[in-house]
Amino acid sequence: MTGSGTIRVSPKPERVWALLAVLAALLAVLIEIPAALASEGTYSFVQQSISHLGMTGCGEWGDSEPLIEVCSPAHPLVNGVFILAGSMLAVIAFVWHDWIAPTAWGRCGSFLLAAGGMLLAGTGMVPADVDPTMHAVLGFGGVVVENLGLLTVGIAMTRWSKERWIGPVELGGLSIGLAALGFAGTLLMAAPEDWGLPVGIIERVAAYPFLAWFVLAGWMQLRDASRRHRDLDGRRR
Repeated sequence: MTGSGTIRVSPKPERVWALLAVLAALLAVLIEIPAALASEGTYSFVQQSISHLGMTGCGEWGDSEPLIEVCSPAHPLVNGVFILAGSMLAVIAFVWHDWIAPTAWGRCGSFLLAAGGMLLAGTGMVPADVDPTMHAVLGFGGVVVENLGLLTVGIAMTRWSKERWIGPVELGGLSIGLAALGFAGTLLMAAPEDWGLPVGIIERVAAYPFLAWFVLAGWMQLRDASRRHRDLDGRRR
């Protein structure tokens, strides 16, 4: 309590959620690097799926020739990170529903992002070599829901009067741009295998915009909370 009838709310909970969002999203991306380095044989970020890093067994994999040799000793770590990060981002998406926009569009976007987080966690629970069909449904369905969530969030933010800027770029427009990029990758994921497209790059183009959005949104909240803290300290002096 500061002054008569004035209650100051600590910015700490907001900063905690924001920091967790940044860490969870970055961890889901960065875990691929040590997992790839630990792979037996050569792992290609260009030609191999993210799912290969989470496969529990070793052997040749694929539906067309030539088959790909897959062996990822770090699969427990990869799958564990996907489960943890996906679940955490789902919770954070719900917590942020009013921050996105206190409207029906904002709540819908929050729900879709949360669903995308849970589907990401599902890919860690069901590795590709354990149940290929279920993993494919969770993975492809996940990127569709994630990018639909980004599109909805972008619309919600652009329709709401409060603007959020990352440098010269407004987050609502950036969210729509990320969704467009993610949908482009998602469409290419469904392309026939005989097209010879770089599967690893395409899958990451489809999946990474979701994670990038949480990094950007979390960083923005940390920045704004820090500014408010400095302003509060300035008024006290």
